[in-house]
Amino acid sequence: MNTITRVFASLGLGLLAQISQDAIMSHYFNTFLEANLVNLLVALLAVNSATMGIVLTKIRDLLDKRNLEDGFAKTKQQMLLAIKEQLALIVLSIIFLTLITSPYVTLYPNLILLLKCGIAGVFVYSMHILYDTAKSVLIIIDYK
Repeated sequence: MNTITRVFASLGLGLLAQISQDAIMSHYFNTFLEANLVNLLVALLAVNSATMGIVLTKIRDLLDKRNLEDGFAKTKQQMLLAIKEQLALIVLSIIFLTLITSPYVTLYPNLILLLKCGIAGVFVYSMHILYDTAKSVLIIIDYK
C-alpha cells in the first residue's frame, strides 16, 4: 500500500472512529489519544527501531551466507521510510494536539472534527507501521 493510500485510509478510519464515538456518546478514544498519543508514538518508534535492527542483522547474515551484494535494498528503503513516517507522525500529533486545545479552534466545530480525525488517523497509521514491521520479522523468519 503506498503512502498516499495509507494516509487517506487512516484518515477515513479516523473519521469512522469519530462518527462511532458520537453515535454511542463516548469519547474515551479521543481522551485516551489526547493524553497518550505522543508517548505511544515515541514508544512505537523505539520498538520498531529495535525490531528493524534485528531484522537488518538477520538480512546481513543471509546476504553473507549466500555471498550476495544486496538482495534486500528495497526492504531497507522501506524501513527507512517507516522511520521517517514515524517521526512525521510524532510532529503531526504534536501540532494537532496543540491546535485542538487552542481557544481559537473551538470557534470552528468542523475544524475540531477534522483535527480529531487527524489525531485518530495518526494513531491508525502508526498501527499500520507496527504491523508492517511485525510482518517483516515473519518474512525473514520464513526466508530460505
